[in-house]
Amino acid sequence: MKTIPARETSLQNALILIAGISLLTGCFSAPVKAVILGPVPEYREKNSIIEVIDHENPNEDMPEWVALYLSSDLIGIETLPEYKDRYVFIGKQRGNNLDSLKLWATSFSIDRDFSRLVSARIQARFTRIANGNPGEEFGRYFETVIKNSSNTTFGGASQKGSFWIKKRIFEDDGLSPIGESFEYYILVSIEKETLKKQISLLLTTARSDLPPTREQSTAAMRLRLIFYEEF
Repeated sequence: MKTIPARETSLQNALILIAGISLLTGCFSAPVKAVILGPVPEYREKNSIIEVIDHENPNEDMPEWVALYLSSDLIGIETLPEYKDRYVFIGKQRGNNLDSLKLWATSFSIDRDFSRLVSARIQARFTRIANGNPGEEFGRYFETVIKNSSNTTFGGASQKGSFWIKKRIFEDDGLSPIGESFEYYILVSIEKETLKKQISLLLTTARSDLPPTREQSTAAMRLRLIFYEEF
């Protein structure tokens, strides 16, 4: 993903092009009946142009991790020195009622909610490797891994920060506003090696109820070899 150059993070100059592709929306076709996995958080936001019109500390710049997330997604935050050997996740909620979002942030739990963030990132990795159709590429193995990851308690993660913004969204011309909303972000981080061990266990122990084809089995073996490249 192309990284957008750094820019002023002050409220007056916070017009930001978010470059990212939502990899977690839509349905995946599969040759067999799909298991209902339930909702997972967005990992990439659809391309949009926004202006930050308010935020938690209006008299100061936004935290660096927030500005990087808005401009270049998680990959931007992971370039910070303190996250050199760590994976970063963002718990995100949006809406028009800031009090409701604050209540959500207060009730956020690493033990309960982090697994959904990891599951979303795993699903995104499957999708990229399979060029958008992991159900066909990997068969029920894909669904099994996603279900298991959603139900796993991953150890070692910690919350590093939280912040809310209010943004105005524009049409592609950058001039015509189409709406406003609040977004609340919770920054969670975990050591890379700690998470890799836990995900690798999921990948190697997942057993689907429908045996894979030879091609699907080969695809799963290849995935396990390259899974953490650009994860």
